Amino acid sequence: MEEQTLGMHKDVNPITLNNLQSYMMPLFHGTLLDIYFRMETQELKKLVAAIAEEHYNITDGIDGNLNYLWYMYHKGTKKDEFRPFVYMAELMLLKKYNYITTTELQNVVGMMKSEDKDNLHMATLTIKNLRELRIKEHGIYSKDNEAYNELGYTYAFDVLNHTVFLQTMTER
Repeated sequence: MEEQTLGMHKDVNPITLNNLQSYMMPLFHGTLLDIYFRMETQELKKLVAAIAEEHYNITDGIDGNLNYLWYMYHKGTKKDEFRPFVYMAELMLLKKYNYITTTELQNVVGMMKSEDKDNLHMATLTIKNLRELRIKEHGIYSKDNEAYNELGYTYAFDVLNHTVFLQTMTER
């Protein structure tokens, strides 16, 4: 029963598997973990880049200070760099379009504040999936997309306001 719980089939000898792992692990010490963390990092970088690009476009011609901030994370010296405000801006946008409640937002923020890397990974997946749903239903932001007509006027109040930015920049 324990073998089935672990996902092992009856035709796989646990002793052979154990011996194989004991032989292979010293040869490739940390390789599987390294690949796993690199994949997580790649996923995080792609998401940060996509968020930065869209928020850069949202603030273009609307708010010079916020646009310059997003420029730094989209094209500038901070490109692909993770900061919690990037996720928070996307979370607030998701909240504005009713993809996430205040309680759910607080739960995701709690995962981001956690020291456990798995929680950050779960927060990344949550934001990524909700973002993809928003884009599927409303499309990506563009000045011509009517779903986002009022966003340019309310972005600095509803999405990335001074309080949200300062609170999230003090994290991590």
